[in-house]
Amino acid sequence: MLKHLVATSALAALLIAPVAGAQSTAQRLYERGAYDDAVQRVNTERAAGNDDPAATYVAGQALLKLDRNNEARAEFARLANGNDQTWHAIGQSAIGLLDNNLDEAVNEGRKARDMSGESGFAFYQLGLVLIKRGEFDEASQALDRASELMPDFAYAHYNAGLAHQRAKRFNKMAEHFQAFLQLAPDAPERRQVQLALNSLRG
Repeated sequence: MLKHLVATSALAALLIAPVAGAQSTAQRLYERGAYDDAVQRVNTERAAGNDDPAATYVAGQALLKLDRNNEARAEFARLANGNDQTWHAIGQSAIGLLDNNLDEAVNEGRKARDMSGESGFAFYQLGLVLIKRGEFDEASQALDRASELMPDFAYAHYNAGLAHQRAKRFNKMAEHFQAFLQLAPDAPERRQVQLALNSLRG
């Protein structure tokens, strides 16, 4: 049975925090399923001189949702060709995952995680690869950390919930799925998540 879940003070704080910056705007559009708008927002900000790697990563993820894989690869290549070594490894990992080269993807993901230690996107990208590989215990650890470092990124909670679900840790699944629904009530996955939560209640 689903235990009563109470939002933490950190989650409550992030829900009332103001949204600022191009990356946050693109992120919010992405979390609503407005994938084209998210990509357009990133391109507009980039044209204005704000070439933020986090926004580039979000644009790549949005393009994947649109099945525009070549454009997504180009976004991840921007990261891989940049000067920041953590983002370079994240971009390489994302390209490896896109190409189903999971050995390269996990190696680059772990490299990004180990180089940064505090990059939420490094842990997030690694978690995505580990889910694809079926390594749900390690995936859940990576995505738990991603959600700690980026508590306002709904999909860190969503994918952490998926990893815990597949590892049959349903209380942790529920915790992350509740956070996901609070952060992204209009996300395309909301019905799937709500059904998973309802199934715990019997």
